[in-house]
Amino acid sequence: MGILNITPDSFYDGGNFNSLNIKNKFNKVISSDIIDIGAESTQPGAKPLSEKQELERIEKFLNLNLDHNCLSIDSYKPKVIEFCLNNGFNMINDISGGGDNFTNIDIAFKYNVPIVLMHMKGNPTNMQIKPKYNNLIDEISYFFETRLNYISKIGLSIKNIILDPGIGFGKTFNDNYEIIKKINNFKKFNCRILIGLSRKSMLNFNGNSPHQRLYKSLSMQAVSVLNGADIIRTHDPVETRDSLEPILELKKY
Repeated sequence: MGILNITPDSFYDGGNFNSLNIKNKFNKVISSDIIDIGAESTQPGAKPLSEKQELERIEKFLNLNLDHNCLSIDSYKPKVIEFCLNNGFNMINDISGGGDNFTNIDIAFKYNVPIVLMHMKGNPTNMQIKPKYNNLIDEISYFFETRLNYISKIGLSIKNIILDPGIGFGKTFNDNYEIIKKINNFKKFNCRILIGLSRKSMLNFNGNSPHQRLYKSLSMQAVSVLNGADIIRTHDPVETRDSLEPILELKKY
């Protein structure tokens, strides 16, 4: 899953929000199996964007007529999600884990599309203010269980469910590494597992910037795949695919 942020304030690739920049970003991730498009920054401390602003940014992307087989909308707002699904998108990536009263799960059922359900403690504004767990893996597992119980109740195919334990979303430095170490604990749900750690602060050991974290990203993504991750969400799909080829070969044995 290649990341395409169409926002000026993303932690790694925010900046000039213009058509040429969006096209350049799109071309960088076009080789991805999935392109995940986000119009609102969800980095720690980020303030929520209005529905109107988010839709305006998405419409700007759509006006560029950039084509790909699988476009994912990275949003938690039901109206934004439905707008995208009615305009060429065919996947949902929801940091809220299904929305209030599981509204976004209902939308995935209505449109029969895959949905990523991510675990987050709090919201982007406050999630990194001293997050604390009694048992990290058990609490994330319970979060997934409640959603999967609802999914079973409404009859949404489990094949359309992807679980994301939410690296960096209401997690401490150590929490993130515990999740990576124990990805296989989440395989009991018989869903694909997505890991998104690309360029994140968990890779900051010596004050390096997100732009200096490519190799650390690649190494931890490889560890994640070895530990059970099925989908890697990354800013660098070309390098990621290349780095994972021997890992995928190794997993055959």
